[in-house]
Amino acid sequence: MLQEFFEPVNKQLLKGIVKKETVIGNGMAIYTTKFPDLTKVDVAIIGIGKNADHIRKHLYKYSHKLNGIEIADFGNLRHNGTEKNINAGLAECLIVLKENSIIPIIIGEQHNYAQAFLKGIDFSRLDYALVSPYVHYKENDLSYTLHSKKRLFHASYLGFQGYLNTNETMQQVADVFSECVRLGDLRANISQAEPLLRQADIFDFDLSSIKYSEFQSAVVNLPNGLLNHEACALCRYAGISNNLNYYLLRNFTLNENNNTDAQQIAQMIWYIFDGIDNRFNDFPQMNHRNFTVYKCHAPSGIDMVFLNSNLTGRWWLQIPDKHKGKKTAAKFIGCSESDFEIAREGDVPEKWFRAAGSDL
Repeated sequence: MLQEFFEPVNKQLLKGIVKKETVIGNGMAIYTTKFPDLTKVDVAIIGIGKNADHIRKHLYKYSHKLNGIEIADFGNLRHNGTEKNINAGLAECLIVLKENSIIPIIIGEQHNYAQAFLKGIDFSRLDYALVSPYVHYKENDLSYTLHSKKRLFHASYLGFQGYLNTNETMQQVADVFSECVRLGDLRANISQAEPLLRQADIFDFDLSSIKYSEFQSAVVNLPNGLLNHEACALCRYAGISNNLNYYLLRNFTLNENNNTDAQQIAQMIWYIFDGIDNRFNDFPQMNHRNFTVYKCHAPSGIDMVFLNSNLTGRWWLQIPDKHKGKKTAAKFIGCSESDFEIAREGDVPEKWFRAAGSDL
């Protein structure tokens, strides 16, 4: 059934790679004539339009160093060009992929895909991570829609540029459980994105986040933004996240003359592959030999519990229990060692306050 939603990949894009065993195009199941066997796929590429073809001709030629995952390219989604039709088809595909435990990497275009994710993912409390110069929180945006349906657990807005966002928007996202990291702060320490991406379910990358001098094919060209290697670093962090199962790259337009920009996106996808292939799988658990538990008490009377992985050194913070008296499993969110140091000194990390003040 899933095959009916896709157009096969043009065989011309495989030219020159057939006899090269070390390239990734030779190590994945590509839908040219026969659709891939879903039972043998861990990660799938889904193209929305011709943008994906410009990327494929570079991605297929990159080094194949993956040992733990099987990748397929399903081709481009069939649609009539309208946003409604694209979202309807993509939603159906996401439902089938979820049933088969397949992680999609969607090579999008300039569309809004909120309805596809809303209807195609049945999680009750989603964690959403957006890399964009804009804090998208309006009626048709995914995080706003999820919150209005009481399905948003947490949102991370990474690399936003203050002068492009109104005070009203910033106040709106402050009223939900969210964290916003300015472009300057993110570039000063790109690794601070890892704890936020570690807990996310959806990774949404707006290519307008990359500065114009580095990437000329974004829908919105801006003088400031991420550097190309920083965009790849974020994709690697997103890939190694144990929770992340949906990847979307969007808001760009390529043509035959945009080879460098097409290579940039192909490399970002390669880093997502590499991250997924090297996941740590250190899920936070109380009373487990792989984790050390730290309990901190602030003078204000607030108690905080941290977990530190003995395998990877990563940290988690237990969110405030709003169901006292009921037996509910402890829930942890990704944090940094600096959050623990703040708590150890007797103060309360901002992350804890944001969780306490939200409607979880």
